[in-house]
Amino acid sequence: MRVVKISPLKRVVTVVPESTLDLLNLYRVVETGDMVYAVTSREVKKQRGDGSVDSERVRLEIGVEILRKELEPFTRRLNLHGVIRYEGRELGLVGKHHSIHLEVGDEITLESRKNYPQLESMASYYRDVSTQKPATVVMVDDEGLSVYVAMQTGLKLVYRKDVSAGKEEPEDRSKAVAKAYGEAVEKIADADSLYIFGPSVMVDEFIKYVKRERKELAARIKKTGYVSSTDSAGVSELLRNKSLHELREAVKTIADMEEVEEFMALLVKEPSRTALGLKETIAALSMKAVEKMLIAEDFLWNSIADKNVEQLLDMAESSKTLVRVISSGSEACEKLMSLGGLACVLRFAVEPSLLREAG
Repeated sequence: MRVVKISPLKRVVTVVPESTLDLLNLYRVVETGDMVYAVTSREVKKQRGDGSVDSERVRLEIGVEILRKELEPFTRRLNLHGVIRYEGRELGLVGKHHSIHLEVGDEITLESRKNYPQLESMASYYRDVSTQKPATVVMVDDEGLSVYVAMQTGLKLVYRKDVSAGKEEPEDRSKAVAKAYGEAVEKIADADSLYIFGPSVMVDEFIKYVKRERKELAARIKKTGYVSSTDSAGVSELLRNKSLHELREAVKTIADMEEVEEFMALLVKEPSRTALGLKETIAALSMKAVEKMLIAEDFLWNSIADKNVEQLLDMAESSKTLVRVISSGSEACEKLMSLGGLACVLRFAVEPSLLREAG
């Protein structure tokens, strides 16, 4: 979530959701009676003197008092329905009903009339996260080189160069490798910290090039290690083997994978210290037995409006249970969905039969 403005005096925040998980967080924070301001389009009809009606669609800022909120799982957008209380242009819209369809990338201003501290807390958290300098991950082997920037949403590919051995002459290959290394170094020139992975021979070769061409960059190398490929499979490998563990606080995808892998290990080793599914989790929360809760984002998109899920989230919040939502589109989310989308680590062992009976 990109935070544009926080104004405690006016009790408003302006934010731009950057992921579908951000939309879920906004859904939880926004309440009926709050005001939401956004630039939107509206069809305006004007009657001529001869009785005919002209219709045009205009863009303007409006403020809507929220009467109802809903999520669209298929389109992954947040719909806020209500009554217009403010219009940026005098078009006679005040008092009319309007719906704001919020998607990833849309800027929106929220004015909380009931629970501003919660809204401000959410915005402050995202603002602090956004000020962290991203790390850069380089993966290199004898077939190519990739550069990724570590962002909250995952590793973003910013450079890729294939240098296939093929039947090229050694001299031609050396030139191609030097060109790839040179272009990669330009991409990482402003990196605050560097992580370099690949076969040791290739990693050493790339580091030697960096030391020769940009000596100051070498001091920013935080870690090196092995990875078998430089594509998305290599990224998954790094996430599974905890090679990027140091970045888990800055990159949610890394933390998600580690949390799910640790839960899967516990499920095999000590099943009585785990709970699966909605009923078992609610039962475990009632026993005050939950240490940590993992929820798949896909599960929330499909079930967050369910009263039982609302009860679950309220219980977790009131008991200050640690809750981690595992982002959609990741291997970690797929694994959690295969377990029903909801899993818990328990503070102490509880017989599964007791959880099922209580649920």
